[in-house]
Amino acid sequence: MKKKLWTWAAAVLMLPLVVDGSTNHSVNYAGEAAGNIAGNGVSRAAGKRTAGPVSVQPDYLEICRGILQQKLEHPYLVFTNESKKEILERVRTDPFAAEVMALLKHYGERSMLTTVEPELTINDPAARYTETNPYLDYQMFYLNGAYNLAFLYQMTGEQAYADRAFYFVNKLCAMDTWVQSAHYFEIIYPRVWPYGVPDDQVSFSYDISVADCAYVVGLVYDWLYPALAKPQRDRIRGALLEKAITRVRGNYEYQWWATAYKCNWSGICHSGVGMAALALLTEEPRLIDVLARSCEGVAGMFAHLGADNGWGEGRGYAGYGLGQSIYFMDAIKKVSGGKIDLFDTEGLKHPADFALFGLTGSFNDGEAAGPIGTSYHYNKLVEESQDPTAMYYLETYLNGDRRAKNMWELIWPRPTDIPAVKPGEASKYFPSIDWAFMRRDFSDSCMQVAAKCALADDPHHGHLDAGSVNLTWMGDTFVGEVPQRYYDQYFFNEMRWDYLYVKSSGHNTVIVDGEEQVSGKHKDQPWQPGVGGRIEKFVTGPAFDYVVMDATKAYPGEKLKSWKRTVILDKQTDAVLVLDRVGCAKGAKIEVLFHPLVDATVHDGESVTLTGKHASVDMQTLSEAPYWTTLEKQMSFRIVKNDPVQYHPCLYTTLTAPSEMNVIGTVFYPSARKAAGAVYTLERSGKVPVIACTAGGVTTRYAVAEDGVTRL
Repeated sequence: MKKKLWTWAAAVLMLPLVVDGSTNHSVNYAGEAAGNIAGNGVSRAAGKRTAGPVSVQPDYLEICRGILQQKLEHPYLVFTNESKKEILERVRTDPFAAEVMALLKHYGERSMLTTVEPELTINDPAARYTETNPYLDYQMFYLNGAYNLAFLYQMTGEQAYADRAFYFVNKLCAMDTWVQSAHYFEIIYPRVWPYGVPDDQVSFSYDISVADCAYVVGLVYDWLYPALAKPQRDRIRGALLEKAITRVRGNYEYQWWATAYKCNWSGICHSGVGMAALALLTEEPRLIDVLARSCEGVAGMFAHLGADNGWGEGRGYAGYGLGQSIYFMDAIKKVSGGKIDLFDTEGLKHPADFALFGLTGSFNDGEAAGPIGTSYHYNKLVEESQDPTAMYYLETYLNGDRRAKNMWELIWPRPTDIPAVKPGEASKYFPSIDWAFMRRDFSDSCMQVAAKCALADDPHHGHLDAGSVNLTWMGDTFVGEVPQRYYDQYFFNEMRWDYLYVKSSGHNTVIVDGEEQVSGKHKDQPWQPGVGGRIEKFVTGPAFDYVVMDATKAYPGEKLKSWKRTVILDKQTDAVLVLDRVGCAKGAKIEVLFHPLVDATVHDGESVTLTGKHASVDMQTLSEAPYWTTLEKQMSFRIVKNDPVQYHPCLYTTLTAPSEMNVIGTVFYPSARKAAGAVYTLERSGKVPVIACTAGGVTTRYAVAEDGVTRL
């Protein structure tokens, strides 16, 4: 995950990372907490929320009542005084664990000795305009310091660590708010709200920043508890209640994220307040209602994690939303004696599939081509799932320099008894989100194809990119997505669809007479179901893979009447064959767009050479109608103080539609094959189009019907 999108989250996780319930519980809980786990039709009328079908779940409230029968003794959230001995033994016997502990002590020493501390400033709503946030920097400085020092106190028993940790956390307790300024009313109110959320939203008292702070301060409270006097404990307890729990408890219907189960906020926010409530259970047993609601909230989010492990927001937010939920998931499982097991969900049976098979998919906000997640999160997920494929992902992609060196690698050590098994098939289709990945092998030496043709049902992080493809080979992304920069304050509003990063002309799509794709949700407007695309067919085999995508309903339908795209990967030659069927008026202007992330050279408007750091690929258009290929610059603009404009290269293949149904082929193949005399042609003499390749006296033909591909 790129640091630019994760300033807050990376800071909370601390070291080497890139960056609602009332006392009268029975009245509130039954109506709110059970609401809309399935994410269907939520509305607010007369201050009440009505929900669609609810998934069958355990009686979390009853199980949480059972927790109160235990004699809880701090620490108990993620380790106990007894299980802590296992951590210390690992530090003594395992060189990696010893290295991590040494590093934590160095950070601790810095926090103990530093005399230069940040000053508290206003929480400036213009932070995303200036792209500076001293208020957040202040918050992070003291949060991270308290976090590490409290852990060191538990590991060493040294009171000095506890005293300094309280000094740091007391600074947080004195802050007016933990809400990020980007989520103040004047910034967040104009947002287009995601699936499951009523349009009428006016209260924003609790956000993901509060959630992250709540879970960390909850851990600090748990770890420092034995070393603190009652007034010190009460200081932290009061802050958790005032700045997190009571902002939510009894008021879930006024928190937009409470039913936003397709959004990462849902898991993060429910988990943060849940961890805070769990930490205070010895003093605040009535908070079991918050615990139960947090369990339902996290379960609600995972009800929308595909059984195939796909997450519609994209890979970056899959890693973020799941990662920030794991802390509470682990703690509630431990404290409930395993009776609440939020890991036991279908989408986490193979918890690294989206991370592994999706390695080259940069779709949606967060981008995240390459490995996602942190090593310690996957340590935990592998331990819970016992999945050999997840272990393969962990050992292969989250090792070496990508293995984190922080406390969670000590708390959740890497499993040693689960074999790492490479999947026999490297291609995979994620039907839950309509993404597909094709490759011969995971090796960089094999061409990697990512394709997306999904519904336009995510106004927060989705893009208007139905039918788009990414091509990666030899470590270079030859065709990809426009590199996305940090969000400005208007990015989630109705004008979102005007940003190049989001609109279809910023993706590898087809445009007719300037008509672009549209969203299924606009500000304060009803949802338009069915807007977007779908993958109609996905086939993988030893010689070739292909995917058939229909993006017709992604467009308004005034200019572009239909668009189907078939993408074929020839595994023997690393060639990618794209065939577009475009329906439109005769004489319309058709543009086929591909965004190169490497150097591109256009040859006489007919072909292109894409030159990466490690290899080169040629692009050839196949069309019976005259066409012209140009390399143009697209402008992206953000509402920020400095450097608001960037330009991005885009290859346009333009032609005038000779008929109402038009067939356009595009072939991407290693330049070495062109040098060896390989020639690609489009044959239209039969019933279906045929893409043919002749090389070395041998001709291979692919017959591309609307419903599938046959190799002749």
